[in-house]
Amino acid sequence: MDSESKNGPSYWRFIQPQLLIWVLLTYSIGVGLVHHQGGALDWVNILLGSVLGILFILMRNYLSAFYDHPSSPTCGLRRDDPRYAELKGLDRQTLLVIALTVITAIALDIIILMVRHSLTLSAVVILLVAFLIGFLSAVPPLQLEKKGYGEVLEAILIANLVPAIGYVLNEPSLHVLLIMLTLPLTLLYLALRIVLELETYAFDRTHNVQSLVIRLDWQKAMVGHNYLVLLAFVFIGLFALLGQPWSLTWPMFLPLLIGIYQIIQVQSIITGAPPRWKLLKLTATSTFVVMAYLVTFTLWIS
Repeated sequence: MDSESKNGPSYWRFIQPQLLIWVLLTYSIGVGLVHHQGGALDWVNILLGSVLGILFILMRNYLSAFYDHPSSPTCGLRRDDPRYAELKGLDRQTLLVIALTVITAIALDIIILMVRHSLTLSAVVILLVAFLIGFLSAVPPLQLEKKGYGEVLEAILIANLVPAIGYVLNEPSLHVLLIMLTLPLTLLYLALRIVLELETYAFDRTHNVQSLVIRLDWQKAMVGHNYLVLLAFVFIGLFALLGQPWSLTWPMFLPLLIGIYQIIQVQSIITGAPPRWKLLKLTATSTFVVMAYLVTFTLWIS
């Protein structure tokens, strides 16, 4: 008997700690840019903003579990899908209570920011968009994550909006440099999601899972992956020409060799080589995480 059977159903599985760590990492980019520009940091706002970034992800995850539950009329999972068995052992109403608790926490967090007069128009717009992405990704009738758009929205949320939250809770408006720093990360994150879904392509296709890779098809997804990685580094060079400080630019080029190796691995699959999924996933994760870390580190030490 495994530990889950002994302890009863686990509702913790939907937390996705790795994803939350990435949220905190990209959030540090927004806060770090304020520091880099010599702005004043409000550490209460920083804490409240980081909590919001985590809560948006949790909201999406638990709402998705609620609507995917086998007892839900919107459940599209087949019985031989591992997620079906996982959810069947959980109480659907408990999932709803957790999701509503998370939404309540989001509301309370935003109310505190309002009381502290920390919400500018830019902050309100960004928080609203972040909330809608998390909510509409999971909730019918749209359920965008079930239609092949969830990966793109998650990339925007984690790599663009979360850093923007960290920035606008300390500065009155956005800065173009934030877009320059986060757009390459968005492309790399989307490439990472494609890699993760390539491994499950056969399963997803036979189980009617509408992922981004399914929408694009196997071959197009791999070609698209390669272009995403290349474009990430092309944009870094372009932004350098447009005025991004070289002190922030050159560290972003350091993961280039990892990115090239990532492309080589995918290209080898295209030409018929057997996939080495663990190595490919590690490489794709490293390209994104190393660049995000280097951007964060550079902003805080400069």
